[in-house]
Amino acid sequence: MAICEDMEKVRRYKREKARLRRIFKPMEPMRFKAAEGLLAETAFMRVALEDLRAVIDSDGIIEMFEQGPNRYLRQHPAVKSYLSMVQRYTACCKLLLDMLPTPDQDAAEDELMAFVRRQSR
Repeated sequence: MAICEDMEKVRRYKREKARLRRIFKPMEPMRFKAAEGLLAETAFMRVALEDLRAVIDSDGIIEMFEQGPNRYLRQHPAVKSYLSMVQRYTACCKLLLDMLPTPDQDAAEDELMAFVRRQSR
């Protein structure tokens, strides 16, 4: 059973990584190459966040914790992991998005190239 779940997780990771590669392919080639590791980590975090979310959905945000004769309500451990990872995931996504060329950049580069072509005639 665990092997099947691991294979499913690997499949989900590969699918997410491919999705991110398609989204960020418009980056200039050197930036894209530099961003490969960040893309892989972002894909991993997305899959892990989905898994943590499933645990939180099934178990709830609060759990009963017993320590000896005492019983306490506490935040489910998956919640802390989820909150920490979602911040890092958001930061990675922002870094990746900042690496994409903006439409203004493309227009400015096109104008510059047109100017260079006119000057070289």
